[in-house]
Amino acid sequence: MKNKQIIAVGIILMLPLAIQAQENIKKAFDALINDNSADVSTTHKLNRDPQTGTKEGQLDVYEFTIPMAQKQLVKNIERAFEKDQDQAYSINSGSPGKSDYAYESIAVGGGSSYMLGDIKGSRYIYAAFIDPQDKEKIHRYLYAMEWKEGKSEIQGKLVVTYATTAQYRSKRIGVGDVGDLMERAEIMRKRAEEIKKRYGSSVTVEIINNAHIWLSKFQSYKKWFLEAKGERKNTQALNIYELCKDVSPLNAEEKKMIIDEIKNLKKQTDDELTQKMFDMSIERLK
Repeated sequence: MKNKQIIAVGIILMLPLAIQAQENIKKAFDALINDNSADVSTTHKLNRDPQTGTKEGQLDVYEFTIPMAQKQLVKNIERAFEKDQDQAYSINSGSPGKSDYAYESIAVGGGSSYMLGDIKGSRYIYAAFIDPQDKEKIHRYLYAMEWKEGKSEIQGKLVVTYATTAQYRSKRIGVGDVGDLMERAEIMRKRAEEIKKRYGSSVTVEIINNAHIWLSKFQSYKKWFLEAKGERKNTQALNIYELCKDVSPLNAEEKKMIIDEIKNLKKQTDDELTQKMFDMSIERLK
């Protein structure tokens, strides 16, 4: 059992910019975390620009277990999301249904992500709010809850992340985008390995491993294309085309990101054959 007073102070100190817009959610989070019946463990990560000291990323995770008699604490958080939804620019909820796991990727600033859905049979809800002090409106706070009701207790987690918005990330063109996808694929691969150890499942592991390999190859071909000159560029464009003949390991989000990457590569050459290969690669990804 953690010291609830220390945890509460930690939340207040770490979230000074987001309190107003997410006031109801924050209060409901604090109420559960500080309840005497809650068993809570915490994880905190913070990334800052080394030159300016500006916060770029934040991840706060509060894993909890509460007795079923305190179910109202979870219900209050659900209602808090409803109360604050008018200030959110995105709100989502779901459950795995018949599947044991349904992962939902949440971006964390600094080029990583956090996955909801590793509690078997859980439900989740999350909402994103623009950082009110970001004049460019490209950074956001995201609050999430994942939980599962058992016979005598409720197991779950409360999550707060800080990152750029999905819209901003989708506009970025560069190696970092593929790097972000690879980071997410690596996280999913590790979680899939855990599932394999527990339940002996190999299908999920194979799919995720294939996605990671595909993205690694694309990143290499892209890097070599940008560095190459003359006919060597054609060679790397051909490698990308051959790679895009089988895009089955990729999900819809990954395909869209790769299409954007290839469109940017197309701008880097005037060679008609190379551009044609890129056009055919994009068609394979659609």
